[in-house]
Amino acid sequence: MKHNKKRNTAFLYECLIKEMTKAIVRKDETTRKTVLEILKNNFSRGLPLYEDLQLYKQLLETKELNESFGQRFINEVKKDWEALDRKEIFNAQTNLIKEFNSHIPQAFGNFIPNYKNIASVGQYFHSSSLKPKTRLLIEDRIKGLVISHSKANKEDTMKPLDSLEYRTFVNKFNETYERTLRKEQRDLLTNYITSFSDNGLGLKSFMNEEVGRLKDQVTLLSETIYKDKLTKVKDKLDGFARQPITKQMVEDVFYIQDLIAEISKNES
Repeated sequence: MKHNKKRNTAFLYECLIKEMTKAIVRKDETTRKTVLEILKNNFSRGLPLYEDLQLYKQLLETKELNESFGQRFINEVKKDWEALDRKEIFNAQTNLIKEFNSHIPQAFGNFIPNYKNIASVGQYFHSSSLKPKTRLLIEDRIKGLVISHSKANKEDTMKPLDSLEYRTFVNKFNETYERTLRKEQRDLLTNYITSFSDNGLGLKSFMNEEVGRLKDQVTLLSETIYKDKLTKVKDKLDGFARQPITKQMVEDVFYIQDLIAEISKNES
């Protein structure tokens, strides 16, 4: 079965996330803002493409179900998909494709690690008009994703969409920047990148722990010749508790990590 990837909501979303990732790593602020704006305008909660994406996620993220429940599950997800206003979603996809073409046409060429599974889910959702044999083959493919101990599940299980991101990218990112960034800085950036696909939950958890760690480090180093500078750092870290996480806060933590590490190195 042919698959129109530009009409696959999950594929469009993944392309945006990957383009965002590239922009952040390259410090391309113009592209980062453009992609973020497109994400907000098309995938905010309550919008048609948001609702469509959640059903893709249901099949891409769920696994290890038993045979009986798994079959019922994929059938129910498809019913929910068909119950959405498909014309409204088609029009939303059309507008999103126009935004791609106008602002970030290169994003269509991004490598998506779990594209095979995303395409399979898209085919399954659109399979009602196909011949029975083709429809059953596609359904078996989806069962392989969500049902435990099947051959397909063992061979092709992919990571959840909203973490894309992200083991493949994270591993590649860490390999690339292993010698140029500190571990805590790599962890900060990867959590910041993936925050666009998990509503910031991972980033909030990481920032809470990391700010606490940095405060402890400041306390340990407070009796050094860097006391005055560290007092200002402590004030800034204390202030984070009263603020929402922003890009500026992430940048501040990034540089504080570097400062603390260098002072610790000099004092050792």
